Amino acid sequence: MQNLSDFIGKALYTKAGERAGTIKNALLSKNLKTLRAFEYFDEQEDEHTLPAAAIACGQDALIVKSLAERQFADAVPAPFGIEAYSETGGSLGNVCDFMIEGNQVKAVRLTSGKEAETARIAGVKDALLFDLTSPLPLKAKKPSAKKKNKTAETEGARGAQGTAPSRQAVLSEQPRARQKAGSTLLTGKRVPADVCDVRGNVIVKKDTVITADVLKRAMAHNKLFELTLCVLSAETPRF
Repeated sequence: MQNLSDFIGKALYTKAGERAGTIKNALLSKNLKTLRAFEYFDEQEDEHTLPAAAIACGQDALIVKSLAERQFADAVPAPFGIEAYSETGGSLGNVCDFMIEGNQVKAVRLTSGKEAETARIAGVKDALLFDLTSPLPLKAKKPSAKKKNKTAETEGARGAQGTAPSRQAVLSEQPRARQKAGSTLLTGKRVPADVCDVRGNVIVKKDTVITADVLKRAMAHNKLFELTLCVLSAETPRF
């Protein structure tokens, strides 16, 4: 198995040997069990998304078979730094990596030093919940009565107003549909803590607004993943 973090910051090349850009993050299925795509930025700092199947993995670089982009509305950025809990509410630490085999995410590595199978993920939203005791495969949870009632009310309202969605609802969804691939990148965000090189020298100061130059500096010191984890961990919602 490979660490998903090993891909972050790696150079991306075409089959002709031309540098296409640098991997920034990965997109996973909403249940975090499948690797769907990679986000990368090119030499002009423009952001792009490629299917995971379009990239051949190498030890030191990644080779892209095709630069044809795709949109992945059903995928989410790999939530490095998200908090993890057991079904009893016990803290398991934060997610620091994902263990992948092919395009399958087999396990999650936690800051506590433990690894948890993705087959045991019981829920993921503001935090990652694991069922560590029930027999596998886990049974899908049925929607609560409250959720059913809410769904019924919504469908009733639609029936009264017609099945076609309102113009306001359509317009409210359009910005999300048009949102540029890779919009979860770090550019414009503030660094919550100092990022240092291997000698302990500060290369990115706390509260620095991330720009293309900051990203290049982190890449030059092999600290792009650390910078990513630092920012995403600070942004993770907490209970």
